[in-house]
Amino acid sequence: MKSYTDLTGKYLKGQKKRSMLTILGIILSVTLFTSIGTIGMSYWDKSVRQTMQDFGDYHVSFNGISGEAIPKVKNNAAVKSAGVISREGYAVLRETKEKEKKEDPFAAPYRYLNVKGYNANAMNMLQSQLDSGRYPENSNEIILSSSSLSYFLKKPKLGETITLNLGIRKVASTGEDKKINGLGDYGWDLDEAFQAQSQREYTVVGFMKPSSKENWSSGYIFPAITFNDNKSIDNYKNYFIYVKMKSLKNIKEKTEALMSSLQLSNVEQGSAMQLDRDNFIENVRIEYNNELLKLYGKSIYEGVNNSLILTFAAVIAIIMICTIAMIYNIFHISVLERISQFGMLRCIGATPAQIRKIVMQEATLISLIGIPIGILTGTLFMKVLFYNISLLTLGFLNDMRMVISLPILISAGLLGLLSVYLSAIGPAKQAARVYPLEALKNAGSSKVENITKVKKSLFVKKLFGVVGQFASRNLQRNKKRFRITAFSMIISIILFIVFSGLVDFMQQITQLSGAQYSYSLSYDGPSSRIDDTVYRDVSKLDAVQQAYKFYSNQVDAIIPKDKINPIYYGFHKDRYIVAEGEGYRTDNNFLVSYGDNGLDALQSKLTAGKIDKEKMNQENGVIVLQKIMMMTEEGKRLILDQTQFKVGDHIKIRTIDGNHNEYQTVTVVGIVDQDLLSKKYSTGQDLSFITTPKVYSKIMGSDTYSRIFILANPDISNHPITDYLKSLTDKNAGFNYHDRVAEVAQAKNDAKTFSILLYGFIGVIVLIAFLNIVNTVSTNLILRTKEFATLKAIGMTQKEVRKMIILEGVFYGLFAAVIGIILGTTLNYGIQVLFASALDADWVFPWYSIGIAFAGSMITTIVATIGPMYRLNKVSIVDALRSEN
Repeated sequence: MKSYTDLTGKYLKGQKKRSMLTILGIILSVTLFTSIGTIGMSYWDKSVRQTMQDFGDYHVSFNGISGEAIPKVKNNAAVKSAGVISREGYAVLRETKEKEKKEDPFAAPYRYLNVKGYNANAMNMLQSQLDSGRYPENSNEIILSSSSLSYFLKKPKLGETITLNLGIRKVASTGEDKKINGLGDYGWDLDEAFQAQSQREYTVVGFMKPSSKENWSSGYIFPAITFNDNKSIDNYKNYFIYVKMKSLKNIKEKTEALMSSLQLSNVEQGSAMQLDRDNFIENVRIEYNNELLKLYGKSIYEGVNNSLILTFAAVIAIIMICTIAMIYNIFHISVLERISQFGMLRCIGATPAQIRKIVMQEATLISLIGIPIGILTGTLFMKVLFYNISLLTLGFLNDMRMVISLPILISAGLLGLLSVYLSAIGPAKQAARVYPLEALKNAGSSKVENITKVKKSLFVKKLFGVVGQFASRNLQRNKKRFRITAFSMIISIILFIVFSGLVDFMQQITQLSGAQYSYSLSYDGPSSRIDDTVYRDVSKLDAVQQAYKFYSNQVDAIIPKDKINPIYYGFHKDRYIVAEGEGYRTDNNFLVSYGDNGLDALQSKLTAGKIDKEKMNQENGVIVLQKIMMMTEEGKRLILDQTQFKVGDHIKIRTIDGNHNEYQTVTVVGIVDQDLLSKKYSTGQDLSFITTPKVYSKIMGSDTYSRIFILANPDISNHPITDYLKSLTDKNAGFNYHDRVAEVAQAKNDAKTFSILLYGFIGVIVLIAFLNIVNTVSTNLILRTKEFATLKAIGMTQKEVRKMIILEGVFYGLFAAVIGIILGTTLNYGIQVLFASALDADWVFPWYSIGIAFAGSMITTIVATIGPMYRLNKVSIVDALRSEN
């Protein structure tokens, strides 16, 4: 032996069982770090790809910008690349047939192709989903929507050439150009004509999949995309430009500076909508791709960014604390076992620095063994998990791929190494402080216990007798040892409750938000009217449990000043600027009705008032929905009342149209916090007045409804419903239905997948916790072999010693369970609060997790005492009193 530090390897070899347990703990910890990092990176990768598919691979878009501004945007110092889209024109596929017009009096006069030219950057940023073929590469190539093929005189095939007469749509009666709104080009008029301007030949190179969010215009206006490098810009033409910034830092400030350089003012701003959704855009509009920016931590809502970062940091911190606690206990126990050995080394000249070096060298050696194995097992664990996921029919995670990231693997290794060194520092210092003579006399402890007074528990004595009191006093006698053991158990319980809470949280956010229904049928044609015969047909279906007619229209309302919530007013003063009478005129209000049966169902949701339909018809009675959930500029989520109306209040409302009809007075007969078909608060910034169909008709001057909400009978097949709804859409393109049943099923599948992932982590955590608790409790009992032998020597029976040991384990479990449950539940709630700014989910008290944690704690501590009891039974009293263990 050349130096004292050469003893490190000899000890690790001599104590193989203890060394293997320590290495196993490190392996499991690094496995957990690697697994969480890998699944996090893989999920992030999937989320980015899905978001790019849904919203586009860009950061900011300028919609409807003039051609002369295009070079200024592309050449701006903050812009990395820009995708430009131009309108090439419309082409008529064919006129609408007379038969179709009879079936649908509001059918568009023509079936159109809406041709747009994408440059290379736009093609990459806004890739359409192809059924077959490829994207166009020059101006003579085109891709068509597969939905449009049946309207060509001769159905085109891949590689064939088609001739299109491109032109503009005009108002037939006046000859004016028809105003087009937005990239989606939404809507048509019956008074419409087409004027051809040029003829173009294109080679068909691909077919696009139909939009997943088709509406009434989708049956008449079909998208088509060609290539246009847009190098030749028409200054008097409007374009769409999609921009990637060089840096995402302060993206809003950079965009506003860009707008200022273009001398744009009063520009609409907002978040981007999904690519296949139509929306009205009348003027220039700036849209931030917030869904994508959020994933990079650069959303324009700073609170959202901080929420996600802090949540991730909190989860990693909790795991590190657990890991450090576990490894610390292992090292601490190792030091306690070898106090006499360190004392001998001190007696023969070893310095405190050399003792510290021995312990830290042990930490290094076992890290070099455990960390690489942990990284490997973590990667293999993820491969197995992803293989099992690939066997399931998933929705969002269907094409989720495993991303092995070198920075993640390195980070997992460094976090593991940091955890080991932080764990070893305390025991190393303790070993260095050993006094040689005391260490030789007091094996298993570096200092003789100084006991002044131990509290007696009459309750424990009455419940468990003298043996129970012995067990209770033993825990109090060595508080440091008790705290170390209890701390290990508490950390394990905290980690279990926190991760179980994450499972519940993920299950919530994968659930669909919004209205809760099975199907909705809407008519979005120009008449916006559903005939009562359709409602009666739907209601008669055996598979339909309930159907609600949905009447809705925007109204002006005068909100008295004393009825405006001051808190809401502080955030949205701009909504109350038009003074009228004793209040403010607002237009963000809706008069709605779910039919008479809808009012019956709404009865259970009333927070004030009552529903009397006859009285409502007589008094123009309304039920006010005024509670909303809103996001502040800082990204903080608030739930509050917009207004403070009460039962008996009167409100003046009128229809919104060019004639400005006189106000009519409605009476508040009830208050609800949530809509009829919702389990959450409204996220819209509007005020809803729910009433009867008769009152709606009286105020609006129309009994038109354009939507039916359908609740399906869960015990009967839904096929009759879907068959009927499909037959309607086939007959009339104005009809459209939404199958929420399929969406809910897919959301449940996604929730199931998230549960599999997180429960995999919980399994590792439970294993770490079990090994930690068993190791800590059992070793502490073994270190007290001489103490138990003494108790036997003075008359305590083997049965009583066994009972005392079990009770000690039970007391450990009870104490740790209570503290761990309190802290774990608090942290569970704290993480949900951090998430709240970015994701909408409610905190649910974790009763189920608490129950499992409590039972697991008790069972584990009892199991931990079995091994030491077996060992103690085999040791004779004389041998135990002579031993130094």
